Amino acid sequence: MERVGPTDGYGGGMSMPRRVSRFVFAALLSLTLSLAVFTAAQEEDRASLSPAESRKAATLIMARCAVCHTTDLISQQRLPEDRWIVTVEKMVHWGAELSKEEAAVVLRYLVARNHPGAAAELPTIEQELAMSQPASDPGAAGDGPLTGLSARGAGLYARNCQACHGEGATGGVGPKLARNMILKNEGAFWETVLHGRGPMPAWGAALSHQDIADIHAWLAAR
Repeated sequence: MERVGPTDGYGGGMSMPRRVSRFVFAALLSLTLSLAVFTAAQEEDRASLSPAESRKAATLIMARCAVCHTTDLISQQRLPEDRWIVTVEKMVHWGAELSKEEAAVVLRYLVARNHPGAAAELPTIEQELAMSQPASDPGAAGDGPLTGLSARGAGLYARNCQACHGEGATGGVGPKLARNMILKNEGAFWETVLHGRGPMPAWGAALSHQDIADIHAWLAAR
């Protein structure tokens, strides 16, 4: 008599445990391939960020986010895009001074940099800023000296400087700028704003030369 192997109850010749095992293996293989594709896409996104975009995002994080918490709190996260969207929206709701355009820049940077497939150890945001090429000095493009517009500088100061230097430039986390001697030394002022100094990040990627001239004009009138 021919020996008949075990069936699965549906006319097949494979036992139920073996069917379940192959199903689980196929599911795990599919998940692994999906994660590999996701990670590759995230790395491609990161590579697509220009140095200027990365520098601008890192500058915004240093200036708008590090006011309330250290950048380590951000660097240690490995979140998918939907979680970063919620996180950035929450920070803005809690008072982070980011416009819609600035929030989009920061979000793209975080999604590309701090995704679930990212390396366990990443350069700190401060290190990435230090390694990036600083912006050029004023006048390097051959446009000549800029005339600052004090009225425009007031709004720029409020959005970009007030969180650290206080309302009316009277001081806070950062030093008092109203009647500060650095305003009379434009070279030192521009060097500090463009390239940073101490805990102050470089702003050359986030502010245009005209923006900086306008802020200087407003401060000089205080």
